[in-house]
Amino acid sequence: MGCKILVTDLDGTLLDRSGSVSFGNRQAIALAKDAGIEVVFATGRSWLECRSISQDVLGSGVVISAGGAALHDIESGRCEDRIVISHDLVSHCTESLIRHGHLAHLLKDSTQAGYDYLLVGDAQLDAASRWWFGVHPVTTRSVPHLHDDASERSAQLEHVLRVGTVAMASDLALVADAIRKEVPERLAIKHWPALIALGTAGIDTHLLEIFDADVDKWSMIQRLCKLRGIDESQVVTVGDGLNDAGMLSGATQSFAVANADSAVAALAKHRAPDHDENALAFVVSEVLRTR
Repeated sequence: MGCKILVTDLDGTLLDRSGSVSFGNRQAIALAKDAGIEVVFATGRSWLECRSISQDVLGSGVVISAGGAALHDIESGRCEDRIVISHDLVSHCTESLIRHGHLAHLLKDSTQAGYDYLLVGDAQLDAASRWWFGVHPVTTRSVPHLHDDASERSAQLEHVLRVGTVAMASDLALVADAIRKEVPERLAIKHWPALIALGTAGIDTHLLEIFDADVDKWSMIQRLCKLRGIDESQVVTVGDGLNDAGMLSGATQSFAVANADSAVAALAKHRAPDHDENALAFVVSEVLRTR
């Protein structure tokens, strides 16, 4: 395979069902690094939501966060690369979510904005988000609406990596369709079941995520390859979910874990065990065996 960079998703791939990295997977990461392979986490989480596990497991290097919208240095937290949404699209999506009765979650580049989420609207914060914000060291600010003053509004709209909300799947499907019709080809819009604590919300609770059209984990991996001077064919990817589709189909060598969504798994070139069964350790052994 000639692997130089090994990219793995976190939730549902590297992390087991308890949200931990197994001893076997930790050993495998160490073996890969000893063999000169750069291991990179690529996650839908924001930088602060994945900082602790990145520093604990990798220690150094970079992490791709916010579904491919940002690239952060693990040790310093410095944002090395990012793709933000234009002010006009942030404004449009935020106001559309509010019109549909939802609370808009504007994820910021916290290294520039000084905080993580701007919550816009009068709707109540959902149970899944309350739990998520409670277990991660994120800082939020809340406003009832975008400011009327041009300069104040501009400050609210800058450094936005993602616009989103959490609600019932049927509600979000309607909102997503409406926004797609309003701004075709200018945005990447995805929604899927939200990661929740047991008992905090029903299984029909979904997360809506809206990015600039160029945002994808694979596109940020391509930018990282250029930064490193590495050919894309030397990248191996591992994932399970919708936001892993691009990197599983794009990489010459890719692995879908056994618990992956079937449509996503069909895009991968190889299969790996379930994320509860040391999937990454299996991938590392295959990579090292065929180098």
